This record gives sequence, C-alpha cells and structure tokens, in this order.
Amino acid sequence: MDDADLMRRAIKLAMRGRGLVEPNPMVGCVLTRDSRIIAEGYHEYFGGPHAEPNALAKCAEAKGATAYVTLEPCCHTTKKTPPCTRALIGAKIARVVAACEDPNPLVSGKGFQELRNAGISVSTGILEAEARQLNAAYFKLLSQRRPYVTLKWAQTADGKIAGPGGRRLAISNAASLAAMHGLRSRCDAILVGIGSVLSDDPLLTARIERPVREALRIVLDSNLRIGLESQIVKTARRSAVMVCCGERAILERSEAVAALKGRGVEVVPLPADAIGGLSLEHLLDELGARNMTHLLVEPGVKLAESFLRENLADRVWVFRSPMTVNAEDAPAAAHVDYPMSGMIGLSEDDLTEYLNPASPVFYSLQKSADLNWSE
Repeated sequence: MDDADLMRRAIKLAMRGRGLVEPNPMVGCVLTRDSRIIAEGYHEYFGGPHAEPNALAKCAEAKGATAYVTLEPCCHTTKKTPPCTRALIGAKIARVVAACEDPNPLVSGKGFQELRNAGISVSTGILEAEARQLNAAYFKLLSQRRPYVTLKWAQTADGKIAGPGGRRLAISNAASLAAMHGLRSRCDAILVGIGSVLSDDPLLTARIERPVREALRIVLDSNLRIGLESQIVKTARRSAVMVCCGERAILERSEAVAALKGRGVEVVPLPADAIGGLSLEHLLDELGARNMTHLLVEPGVKLAESFLRENLADRVWVFRSPMTVNAEDAPAAAHVDYPMSGMIGLSEDDLTEYLNPASPVFYSLQKSADLNWSE
C-alpha cells in the first residue's frame, strides 16, 4: 500500500468518532513498518486519548515506524490530554505523514515543527482535500465561528413534502427514520420553523437507544405563537429548548416570554433580516459563540429556501420515497442544485447527500462521515 492508501484507511478510521468527539476533530492514525500495518487507532470520545496514543498503545514496538495521521498532531498543553507530538517523539517514530495542518492557532504548524526538531521526517498534504472535508464542521467553527449547517427533509417521488393542502403525510420508511434519528443524535442543535411546530407538534429528539448527543431544540417563532402545550415546551426541562423571536415580540409579548421561561424555555431575540424575517446569520453567530459544531435544520419549504438563498447551508440530505401524492395543492420540496456527494439505499427509500460548492468549508466532493455511518 502507498501513502494515499494508508491515509485513506486513516480517514475511514477517523469517521468512527463522528458525534462523539465534537467540538474536537475526527482523527485517525495508522502505524506501519515496511508498508505493513502494525497498529491503528482513532479519537474515540471527547476528553479521551487522541488517535496517535490510541494507536501507539496497541503497538509493542513503534521505534522506526511511520505514523499516518489525518490531522497535524497536537502540541499544546492547555487541554485534557497530553500532546500527541510528545507521544510520537517518545515512541521514536521515524516518519509522520499528515494529511493537513490543524487550523487551531495553538497548533497550526507548531506540531510539525516540534516533530522535525526531534529528527522525525514529516510529510504533509497526502489526501489533504479529503481530510479537510472530513472535518469541515471543525474547520468552519474555527474559521467562521459558526456551526456546520445541514438541511434535511423527506419528499415523495413527485417532489412533495406533505399531502394535499399541506396535510401531514408519513413519507419515510422505518430505515429512513432510523437514519434520520441517527443524524439527530450526532448534532449539537436541531432547528425548525414555527409552522412545523403548529402543524406537526414534533418532539425533535433522537428516538434511538442511547443517543450519542442530546441536541438543543430550536424554534424560529417571530411572534411567539408556540403553544405552552406543545411537546417541545412541555419537555423543555428534560431536554433544552430555545425559541427565537423578533425583538419587538420581547417587548410586546412579555407575558408569553415569561410563561415560556417559566417552563424552562430559553427565549432569544433576533434582529430582522433584509426581507423582514428573523436573521439566520445572527442565529448562526449565536450558536457559534456557544461552540456548537453542527446544526441540523428540518425545514419547511420557506425556511429551506431561505438557507439556500442566503448561502448558509453547507450540506443537504434528501430522503426520497417511492410514494406519490399527485395533488397540485400539496407543497413541493425546495430545489437543490448542489452536486451530489453520495447516495445510499434505505429499503425502498433513497438518501441523497448534496454539498454546497460555495460553502466556505467545501474542499472535496465526497461522502461524509454521517452518510458512511448511516449505511
């Protein structure tokens, strides 16, 4: 196997950490001697050992070996775990092959230099675009101070997201629902518009055994129309809820604000955007300030079109069912013209992933760790 083959293996390993390591990056490490794999590891959970020490722990003798890592080894000490550079140096690794530099200013280039100063040969740039895309959410949080944004919806074979007149319609099959709930469990926050709450009364939790994460549930509700008996409000003390409203609503609907807060709901005012809706840009800034890595948006048509029009989506997941509605008054799904990065079959449904080529963290058109995880 050559350098690219081994780095590809390290990237595949890194994907196993999706949803468990954030806001840290997913990282994989493969140790070789004479082009033979002798050990491998990945960053398994936040606060736990990184990929390099995990691989070294499985290797009886690493002296003279080559380490393939998907991201520059860390060198800073202001964190939960010891620097990976010291572990590699202490193990007398002869060569480190890294896919890309870590954008964290505490590391950025310093890890490579520390290895070189210790006499270790360092090669970089092997499958760099692929490794950056793997951690697009990590790169976005560091460079933009905003979470990675995924839009997700289900539609029928004739492109409808609901039944005639907008009536609720069960579109996805059991396999698609399992994949959707799996994605929810790996996100920091889930966003819907008030229209979805009023029509569907969703719970917005990950209904799977042992969810990886518990997402903040967010509702965009300009005029505070959300009902106190809605499932989201009734469960706010068990799982965090944020309702975003207009700045005027805070002043004019003080009783509604007090009632929501009394039930454990966080109420956050947002300024208006250029066309009078709530500013999605300000919401993303707010979530970035909270160190949130990944926002899942489960939109109606208008909210989806807003994210697409304002170029605020990084990725789109579309679940397609073979059923048809055949009704002109059934709402149609938003149009996506991003290139497809992957597709998987989910029984009779299909899940297609699209990546936004204009996203500030688009590096390579490849299937994400989430899509690999859902297979």
